[in-house]
Amino acid sequence: MLARLIILLLLSPASALAADWWSYDNAGFGYAIELPSEFHLSITPEDSDRLSLSPADRSASLQVFGTMIANGDFATEANGRVALARDEGWKISYAKSNSRGISFSGTRQGRIVYVRGVALCNGAAAFFQMDYSKTDMQRYDAVVMRLVRSLRSTKKCTPTAEIVKSFPATG
Repeated sequence: MLARLIILLLLSPASALAADWWSYDNAGFGYAIELPSEFHLSITPEDSDRLSLSPADRSASLQVFGTMIANGDFATEANGRVALARDEGWKISYAKSNSRGISFSGTRQGRIVYVRGVALCNGAAAFFQMDYSKTDMQRYDAVVMRLVRSLRSTKKCTPTAEIVKSFPATG
């Protein structure tokens, strides 16, 4: 009986944590991400593909958005975002990227920024950027890790060679 009670107690927080998130699916760009329910949403009027979120106490800000990449070159886009963050005064302390994704983080004036991006189909990409106070690091590190794990493409890309092969031969 005690073992069952311990198992129930161990599973209960995980179930509650899972219920505290909601899924956002951007069909236009073809990506999805799970978002914490404690963050309140406001869509920026001039860009309906950008979500701006923050908790009630405004201790953090979270931006989620899709974008078209110039020339479809994700590596150049990713490197440009790191350079922009540096230009904005962020001291980048971690950066990791490949042809399908990028993650980087840094600090500025007592705040932490974390950026994650994934390449999508048709020359697009999805990103989130979260910034919060260093004093809230323990509160938000788990949130950032879940955001990282959940940001994903929802479409399977078809390589150009396969598209060309599917057209009927003429002549």
